[in-house]
Amino acid sequence: MHLNITFPEDLKIRMDQEVKRNQTKRSTLIQNAVRFYLDLKHKRIQEELLKEGYLAMADETKLLMDDFKNLDRESLKYVD
Repeated sequence: MHLNITFPEDLKIRMDQEVKRNQTKRSTLIQNAVRFYLDLKHKRIQEELLKEGYLAMADETKLLMDDFKNLDRESLKYVD
């Protein structure tokens, strides 16, 4: 598939320097850059979802710990 895109002159110059340095094509460089960006974006979204999940579970975990603390206290009454 072909796309027509416009770059500012300074970015085109930097891109061409990188292409020359890596002996590749502009299209390959752009594909890699977009792939890297999308993978990074996906990773950040996943990390945010995990963070939200852990925070949501924190209150439940505390309640469970408190329940077990009470059970431990109760069971220790029967230990000699």
